Amino acid sequence: MSEPDDAKTERLRAAAGCWDATAAVREANPIQGWLDSPLVLEAYVQPKLGGSPRVNWLLGTVERLRIPKTGRWLSLGCGSAGQEIAAAEWGLFASMLALDASPASLEIARQSAEARGVTTIRFDSTDLDRVSLPANSFDVVLMNMSLHHVRELRHVLGEVRRSLRNEGFFIINEYVGPRQFQFSPLQLDLVRELLETLPEGYRRDSISGEIKREYVRMPVEHWNIADPSEAIRSDRIVAEIEKQFRVVERNDYGGTILNLLLEHIVHNFNPGDEKDVAIVRLLAKLEDILIRQGVLASDFTVMAMKKQARILGRLRHRIARF
Repeated sequence: MSEPDDAKTERLRAAAGCWDATAAVREANPIQGWLDSPLVLEAYVQPKLGGSPRVNWLLGTVERLRIPKTGRWLSLGCGSAGQEIAAAEWGLFASMLALDASPASLEIARQSAEARGVTTIRFDSTDLDRVSLPANSFDVVLMNMSLHHVRELRHVLGEVRRSLRNEGFFIINEYVGPRQFQFSPLQLDLVRELLETLPEGYRRDSISGEIKREYVRMPVEHWNIADPSEAIRSDRIVAEIEKQFRVVERNDYGGTILNLLLEHIVHNFNPGDEKDVAIVRLLAKLEDILIRQGVLASDFTVMAMKKQARILGRLRHRIARF
């Protein structure tokens, strides 16, 4: 039985309210999570994704895949559009339609684009779970940390596929870890023990002001109220993508430990201090080793996809059912 429209609308309203509040908090204090830190990006993430500490993941992907910079792009779930505005400044596209459900985020995005002289992006609102996209209209569809907020994965991916031109690319940068952040006991234990080894000066929480001693895994019931969209189908993203697209490139980049460990304390690590840089590199190396040895899976990935032939896609789907 399908969910009533009024229930979907109420869930969207709750999620959008959460995103509005988050947008305001990040505007005031932008260094909250591991991916907000220039130190983490340059010491660990960007060398994996862009091939260089100074190369942004999206810029590196476009250059590597030789995606023409004259295309029409769509960004689904753009938020305050920091990545989209940067891409416009780099000249990665001729035009972009950027959609989001959060009015506050969209307003920040519009103001930022205007302040930076970016005129190639048009912003509008949408409910991703019910989005309807024009066929064969975009050369690139981008989802940057937004697909894990989608409940109706098959619908949205089907719309993305339909909206892409024949040689178009679907590019995501995503959290693909445990659903609704139900992290494993192993992850939580590793984070707790690593925090114990860090001096208290590195563990001062930017929100509470207290010393961080563990990552507190909130129950599903918490997320159902706080943000009913948060990581709602994150564990199904890759499998659903592979049913509808041909994966051209996939670059996993960890976060399985660092995401939990550095949340709300990453601001304590000074990019200009060699000791701080060395500590972050050491923590990142430990995570990398655990993932390479198969002890942990990567919770974050960048993927680039193309449409697969309809007949081939149906064949793969049928094979997967057996």
